[in-house]
Formats: sequence, structure tokens, C-alpha cells
Amino acid sequence: MIIRKVEAKIINTPIHEKFKTSYGEFPNYQSHIFVRITDEDGYTGIGEASQLPFFTGETTTMMKSAIENVLGPKIIGKNIFSLEEIHNEMNMALDPATSAKSAIDMALWDIKGKRLSVPVYQLVGGKEKNISLAYVLGEGIPEEMSELAVQKVEEGFKTLKVKVGLNPDKDIESIKLIRKAIGENINIRIDANQGYTVKTAIQTIERMSEYSIEYVEQPVPGWNVDGLAEVRRQTKVPIMADESVHSIHNALQLIKQGAVDIFGIKLIKCAGITHAMKIINLAEAAGIDFVLISPWDTMLGTHAGGHLSMLSSGRYAHELVGPFYISGDPFKSSLNANGYQPAQQPGFGLPDCFDQIQEE
Repeated sequence: MIIRKVEAKIINTPIHEKFKTSYGEFPNYQSHIFVRITDEDGYTGIGEASQLPFFTGETTTMMKSAIENVLGPKIIGKNIFSLEEIHNEMNMALDPATSAKSAIDMALWDIKGKRLSVPVYQLVGGKEKNISLAYVLGEGIPEEMSELAVQKVEEGFKTLKVKVGLNPDKDIESIKLIRKAIGENINIRIDANQGYTVKTAIQTIERMSEYSIEYVEQPVPGWNVDGLAEVRRQTKVPIMADESVHSIHNALQLIKQGAVDIFGIKLIKCAGITHAMKIINLAEAAGIDFVLISPWDTMLGTHAGGHLSMLSSGRYAHELVGPFYISGDPFKSSLNANGYQPAQQPGFGLPDCFDQIQEE
């Protein structure tokens, strides 16, 4: 059970839908890094991180260098089950590098499941269930957004997330048209990606609230925890933290300041499943729910978030929808709008196709 080899490869997958947020327009491809860990008995585990450099400061090229030259050599010789020791070693060698560490952590959970012949969701203590999925609509022309919303509802989605944050009046018009087009039985949540000031957030959320908003994600800058708490106090719509919560320390601060109702968890933000579980446990103690957000991942990263989502209450749809946006997924797509259920095979339940992946 000793780690003998750590490998990394980069691929790019085409994104077949234009996508814009308050950060700007996304490129027409997504870059992913895949990690394979091999132990002394020949067992392998695979992990993934999809780059979001404006979130974590890492590109896949940076991740690959970190994994091959710093993090990988640091964990050679460690026991695959010694996750706390492994994370401590990685943190001492390089910090934060959370995306690179997340890919390594994911591979370790996969190999643990294979060694024990159980799926990962059982390792983390989750109960198998069908998890609803939320489709994410990029910011755009209100009429076009409402047309796409109808299309996704017809495909079977019961929850839509709508990107806003660039223009409050236009944002309100978009939500108004979407709600009118899809009716009252579909959940709408909005994500401003830090785009509003505190004052604008309060005013805009109040105006949007008549359209039955499920929750508002990160309306103000991630650093402004006081502002996030003020928005929550002054509005009636639940507030999610995303850019504000990268670690258990961030989560504790948000809880103490009464700033949040829901945590948005991206594995690339918190260095993987191991630390995500700590945030989830803290959230449970505080009566706060969580939603897994798997941005632009292949089925590998989607399964990692999906297995962890088995710990959730099931109240909210999770955003494990990367395979709906990308082409050329080496792990193939088995998702549909009706929801996600974890594989029952050991680990994440995916074959090790690392050798067949053609690196960019």
C-alpha cells in the first residue's frame, strides 16, 4: 500500500456552448489534468483537476509541474491510507496549490476504494441516493437565456442556475423572462460571482425575490465576509458562499459571522475530498447545507463530486454537470438530466484509461 509512482497528463476538451460570467467569456475549451497513482502492488487510482485559474491561481501547466517536480516526489513512499500525513507533507512542500493537491487526493481515494473493493461513497460514509442536477446558464441576452432555459427544462432539468452580476437591471430582466418561460415548478438559483457591491446586492436580490429564487451564490467579493453577512441580514433569500470558502478556516469564519446558509464546495478549492469532508462536517454541526460544484470536469471529476454528494441532505440539486458542456471526455459520459447515482464498482467505478489518454 506504499505509493511507488505518481504520473500526470494534460488534455483539453472542447466546450460546445458559449459561456459568460462576471469574470468574462470563457474560452471554447477546458483544460484538465489527470493524475495516476500506483502503489507497490500495482493498484492504481486516478484523479482530475480542471483549471479555473481565477479561482485557484493555477493553470494545468502549473499543476503538472507542481505534481511532477514537487508534490509527487514528496509523497513517494507514503502509505495510501495516510491522508493527513500526505497532505501535511504536500503543504510543507508547496502552498496553496489546491487544484494540484485535489487531483492527487482524488486519486488516493480511488485507489483506497479499489484496495478495499468498495465504492468511494461508502468510504466517506454516504448513503446511496439519486442526486438532482442543476444546469448552469451563462450570462447573456435575456431572451436567449430564457429560450435556453426552456430547452433545458424540456430535457429534464428541475433546477437552473443563472449567471448574473454584470448589470443589475439586465439580470432582473433575465430572471423575469426565465421564470415566465419555465413556470413556477422549476427551481432558479442565481450566481453573481462576486459581481455586486453590498448595496447593489441587497437591492437586486430584493427585486428578484418576487420570482422565487432558491438561493443567491456569492453576491459580493469573496474577501468581504462582513458584506456577505450584511446581505444575508437584509434579504430573505438564502445566501451561498463559494469564492468565500476555500478552507475549513474560511468556513468557520463564515459561520461565526452569520454570513451564509449554504456552502458551495469545489474540490479544486479545498485540495480534494479529504478537506471537503472537514468543511461538510463543520457545516452539519452549524446546520448549514452544501452543494457540490464540479466545474467543467470530465466524468472522473464528476464522479468524485458525485460520490461525496451522497453525504448531502438531498434538499438542493448539485452542479455536477461538466460532461453536458464538453466533448471528447476520455471517461465517456453516462449522465442525464434525471440525476446522478454513484457507480457501485470499487473506487469511483471508472476504468483506468490513463495510458490511452493522448496528452496535449
